[in-house]
Amino acid sequence: MEPYESLVNAIIVQAVKDYRQAIRFLTRHPHTPDLDTEEAKNDKRKRALREKIIKNEGERDDVERFFHSGWFELLSNLDGDALMRQVREIEVG
Repeated sequence: MEPYESLVNAIIVQAVKDYRQAIRFLTRHPHTPDLDTEEAKNDKRKRALREKIIKNEGERDDVERFFHSGWFELLSNLDGDALMRQVREIEVG
């Protein structure tokens, strides 16, 4: 295996790991409207949970953009949508 192939594989594996982690977290902790209330923003625990949810939503969105990008198409012959679907099936059921 060429060094660049190892790098490409590592990039894709890391993206899948990041996506799995974000999907797993968001499945267990969905962003519900009650977390956006003023009362929740003043509650330290709810505020921390909301911040983690927003971070994981951003991570999920970043990875989804990567799997739909021209760069991903250049790196791999894989189907990004199929890859994400498989991860969601594993994590969500």
